[in-house]
Amino acid sequence: MPILISVIIPAYNEEKLIRSCLGSITNQDFKRQDYEVIIVDNKSTDKTRVLAKQYDVTLIDEPKKGVSFAVKKGFLKASGKILATTDADTVVNPCWLSNIYKAFISDPGIAVVGGKLLFYPGNFLSTCFGFFLNYIGGLILKTTGGSNFAIRKDIYLKIGGIRKDINVNFDTDLCFRAKKAGRSVFLLNNPVISSSRHYRGIEGIKYLFKIAANSLSLMILGKTIFFDMKDIRE
Repeated sequence: MPILISVIIPAYNEEKLIRSCLGSITNQDFKRQDYEVIIVDNKSTDKTRVLAKQYDVTLIDEPKKGVSFAVKKGFLKASGKILATTDADTVVNPCWLSNIYKAFISDPGIAVVGGKLLFYPGNFLSTCFGFFLNYIGGLILKTTGGSNFAIRKDIYLKIGGIRKDINVNFDTDLCFRAKKAGRSVFLLNNPVISSSRHYRGIEGIKYLFKIAANSLSLMILGKTIFFDMKDIRE
């Protein structure tokens, strides 16, 4: 049977959280033979690889550091007609893939499907960012984050894939370009839960500033300002 959905998960030193992620993605109500899970190890130095091998997933390597490079490598390996991404610090709901698939088959004109992003444990910064991401970015701008993102493979190829000059906010850029080739929908009823580790204290403020600046720059100039972010692990 052909693979319907390929799920790509970039991972760098995620030994503390990757088991929860993979446990959720390998226990979907979507038929297991209809989707594949590809873990792209981005030069981890901890037990990420060892833990990933305990699950029914494909493990590949991307030695060039950067989330966009890891996701791009996974997309190249993927055989599904739909390319979905989430993060190794994220837990998806049991109907995540089913909801994504139903959205795509409901309208062949849909290019991108996104969904609500929640953070745990919650704090002021993560709550503010979640509101912006879900209700401004998602419902109004029709963009979505890489933790809850899916795109038709033919559209991904048509728009030229992930750009070499963008790392952080590669997902935002894909959304903007894909919307020129089809519709983008955002599913509030298809949430995932991600770690709030990036949204704490001064480093969290810096992180949000860079994300916002990149998003605005993409809208106005078609390019990002910041390429890398500080790696924060729990």
